[in-house]
Amino acid sequence: MTTGADTYKNSDGKSVNVDLLYSVAARQVAVVDGFLGITAEAGESGETVALLLDPVEYQFTVPSSLSVSKGDTVYITVADLTGHTPDDTAYSTSAGSGKVALFKATAAKDSNHVVTGILCVL
Repeated sequence: MTTGADTYKNSDGKSVNVDLLYSVAARQVAVVDGFLGITAEAGESGETVALLLDPVEYQFTVPSSLSVSKGDTVYITVADLTGHTPDDTAYSTSAGSGKVALFKATAAKDSNHVVTGILCVL
């Protein structure tokens, strides 16, 4: 142990600033700088935006082909992106190599393909 090495709170950890390589819309699921979260605002390539990481309940629109039941965890295959945005084929309810948990469903998918769920973080 290093003596005299104090640890200080840097932020509340509910978001992280990320540097965009591609354009993003506000409130979209995005993978940036190794983080999977929700953009707080729109941004263009080269800009820095906040990526929300707080474990609260959000409404997610999922692909029509994805079946989601209450209690399911929805994963994103990080290799299946267009820019920072997951393609429809990136969404899955099965874990595996190259997949990161996005949210745990608190309700089943509705007829509009919307699922409420708690964002999974780190």
